Amino acid sequence: MVAVLAVGSVAALGLGLWQMSEKNRPAPVLVADQAAARDEVTQFVSDNLEKLLSYTPRTDDTDIADLASVLSGKAADTYRDDMRTKLSVARTNGVTQTSTIRQTAVESLTDDTAAVLAFVDQTVASTGNQTRSQSGYAMRVGLRKSGGAWTIEALEPL
Repeated sequence: MVAVLAVGSVAALGLGLWQMSEKNRPAPVLVADQAAARDEVTQFVSDNLEKLLSYTPRTDDTDIADLASVLSGKAADTYRDDMRTKLSVARTNGVTQTSTIRQTAVESLTDDTAAVLAFVDQTVASTGNQTRSQSGYAMRVGLRKSGGAWTIEALEPL
């Protein structure tokens, strides 16, 4: 009987010590709670989205290929197709589109994926018909990290 009580006491003490050590262990810091990680993805989106959404009549296929290097998957294919159409019109009508990222916000962030909201101001000017327009809109930018580098895998106007 004494042996059973001794074994039970040792087991209870061991369980209690294990639970105390688990409760006192600091919780892991989520990636989304790390300021440096948030800053990295928002800066990446700001820097690259402005370039991707801006063009002039002098923008050529080499420029588009360079810009598309930050895109992956379907986003890269869609971007190349859209830009071929836009550049045809830009060259014919002297259209210049200038985009500025006003603000960005992280919607979700893990080690290898992110969703960032970008608020875009855009000015479109045409020398062909002497027009100028300004607009603003929001866009969700889906990111994936591969080989240590972020790429844009989705561009979704909101």
